[in-house]
Amino acid sequence: MNKFIATFALALCMTVVITSYSDSVQADLQSNLIRLHIIANSDSEADQNVKIKVRDAVLREVGNRLSSENEDKCKKEIVNNLDEIEEIADRVLLENGFTYTSQAMYGKFPFPEKTYKSMTLPAGDYYGVRIVLGSGEGLNWWCVMYPPLCFKEGEEITLSQESEKILRENLDADTYDIITQKNNEVVVKFKVVEIVQEIKQKIRQR
Repeated sequence: MNKFIATFALALCMTVVITSYSDSVQADLQSNLIRLHIIANSDSEADQNVKIKVRDAVLREVGNRLSSENEDKCKKEIVNNLDEIEEIADRVLLENGFTYTSQAMYGKFPFPEKTYKSMTLPAGDYYGVRIVLGSGEGLNWWCVMYPPLCFKEGEEITLSQESEKILRENLDADTYDIITQKNNEVVVKFKVVEIVQEIKQKIRQR
């Protein structure tokens, strides 16, 4: 009986430590990243193509002028420009012959694991801009608005020297290693963070 209690207590302590570590890494990412999520009306070729046109227009007309000084300032600029983001998306939709409109919002949303050329972000809840086109039943497009990674239309997304500097200066060193390095120890840490956050997402969805 005593062995059972000791084993249970040890398992409970390990669970608390692992969960605390995962939450700490996720909170660090939430405080230093602003994601972008565009959801197409459907998976038809036309709806997917116009999703990319909306993406390019929003990044060109709003994304390129967002502050790269700090996450809080960028967030305020995004919130103040949500109406403009919708207007841009609606204009592109209309120019391409679509009758449905868009909805832009800022908040904390669940994101899946996403790999870019120079980093991988674990699944979890992130602050970001979500642009829903029409019924929002199509495939998604994901990116990062702060630090700015959504540049170079149509090209593979990678960290610029400026964005890498921002992440290095603001993220905890362990968090930075988790999203940018691939050695075995870091991979294990990455999976610990992701598994815990995925479990928490599933619990919230019930």
